[in-house]
Amino acid sequence: MPSPLLDLTPYLSAHRVLRFAAGTSKRSALIDLAELTTAGFPAQERAAFFKAIFDREDVASTGIGRGVAIPHARLNGIDACRISLGLADGIDFGSRDGAPVQIVAMLVSRERDHAEHLRILATVAMRLDRTDCRAALLAALEPQAAVMALSA
Repeated sequence: MPSPLLDLTPYLSAHRVLRFAAGTSKRSALIDLAELTTAGFPAQERAAFFKAIFDREDVASTGIGRGVAIPHARLNGIDACRISLGLADGIDFGSRDGAPVQIVAMLVSRERDHAEHLRILATVAMRLDRTDCRAALLAALEPQAAVMALSA
């Protein structure tokens, strides 16, 4: 039986991993990670992504618990899906369980690829639900090690 989890390596890059400074706010974390996620996108798509991310957070926090947040949105004018990672000592995200967020996995997908968006989102969520994956991400000293931790 094939694994229900996708290979995330096509969507990840060591260039899209950052460590947040101590005391980073939720807003600053979202801005910094959105800038990283949309680097190289047309200005209109960048603006649309920022709006979508903040609109979603206004409705409900993407902090899903266990120190994880997965902000995500779909856009029309992009050619590939991307995942960016942000690692922190703890950010108040207003998560469901009240725990500070230590891992932010931000996803941007193509609007036309709804099924792919859901498969990637589900894979990220299932991997980050594993204690060993979260521990490996937080222990990663180099961006490539964080990419490998989420891909494993």
